[in-house]
Amino acid sequence: MKLRSKKQRVFAGVAALSAAILALTACGPQSGSGAGGSGDDGEPAIVWGLEGGQSASYELAVERWNEANPDRPIELQMFGNDGYPDKLRIALGAGQGPALMFGWGGGVLQSYVDAGYVEAIESPEVTDRYLDAVNQNVTFDDSVYGAAINNIQPVVVLYNKAVFEEAGATPPESWDDLMELVPVFNDAGVAPIALAGGSKWPELPYLAYLVDRIGGPEVFDAIVANEPDAWSDPAVAEAVDMIQELVEAGGFNSDFAALDYSSGAADALLYSGKAAMMVVLSQAYSNIQTKAPDFVASGDLGYVTFPSVSGGKGDPTDLVGNPSNFWSVTSASSDAHKETVTDFLATEVMSTEYIEEILGRSAVPGVSQAGDLIEELDDDGVQQFVFDLASDAANFQLSWDQALSPAQGAELTLQLDRVFLQEIDAKEFAEVMNGTIE
Repeated sequence: MKLRSKKQRVFAGVAALSAAILALTACGPQSGSGAGGSGDDGEPAIVWGLEGGQSASYELAVERWNEANPDRPIELQMFGNDGYPDKLRIALGAGQGPALMFGWGGGVLQSYVDAGYVEAIESPEVTDRYLDAVNQNVTFDDSVYGAAINNIQPVVVLYNKAVFEEAGATPPESWDDLMELVPVFNDAGVAPIALAGGSKWPELPYLAYLVDRIGGPEVFDAIVANEPDAWSDPAVAEAVDMIQELVEAGGFNSDFAALDYSSGAADALLYSGKAAMMVVLSQAYSNIQTKAPDFVASGDLGYVTFPSVSGGKGDPTDLVGNPSNFWSVTSASSDAHKETVTDFLATEVMSTEYIEEILGRSAVPGVSQAGDLIEELDDDGVQQFVFDLASDAANFQLSWDQALSPAQGAELTLQLDRVFLQEIDAKEFAEVMNGTIE
């Protein structure tokens, strides 16, 4: 689930990462070869990044590093989203990956770790600065394999205060509250929840949050671990039923199945008063602030956490979303380049200047130091809200399409969309997803 990079599209066409890894392992990581580094004096260490709304921070970090370290240069190579995972996978398998690779953490990164393509980051100067909720998504067997390079994006509920006030309603604290609001807003001629279902990934938080709220994080832990019939857990079935009840009740804009998030139409429904709420990654705040600054300045943009579920086992502070994108050190690099990029991570990435740049774009980096800097800002409280959520979270679950293998993630987005379209029921959903267990 990615607000900026549309993860489901990025991974489309990647049929089975595990099979691909086995096919490429014969090439093996070759130390000192390829794009990551020959180790020759003066040859730059190659770093791969993806273009996006937060990429300016790491572009500037590389510039600062090269100015201060002309004898140990870094070359940043930027890519678009399309085809990047395939390019990275093939390069790593051939022993020709960059010294630092851009990634999402979760199951994909773990596949690379298991294949021996990525090395643990041993420097406490790097690992100790991040919030636990951020590090947990790149930690395997008690070792950290990624350094966060941009902002945390928990999924939250944004709402239009003016619409709520006109309807005499209050933001939902529980799922029952949410369901009771649906007819209230429908009667007022307002879509209860804006949803860009055409992009599919905006549907993922509903399943992830409901499963967590009902059964706790252990349910998805079993799914990630590929335990037999893990998708048949009662919490998954109940969550699917609740989603379909919401759809049947008219919980979303009537054209949700056709709406693409990148068009900005879902955001517009919220700030124009045509929808009351939107369940979305917190970074949507920046998009809305850009498109509708008067709406944000008016104080009409509200925000709350995803509702609790009565009788559920999950901690209501649990989060779902994107803790960050990450840079990871590749095994193919020369020792000199590994040292260069590790020092770069320690001195330039998430430095005070780097953090201030992210905060200046209305985003929130997942580092402890950000808390003090946010308190100094004169904003509308959204950044403090997001930082506090991540700091206090009992668990921060990486978006399911990223935590799972690419093949499973692609199948999940497809089948969950069928759930929203009422094409399959909970039993059929579980049967298909159990078939993806590796």
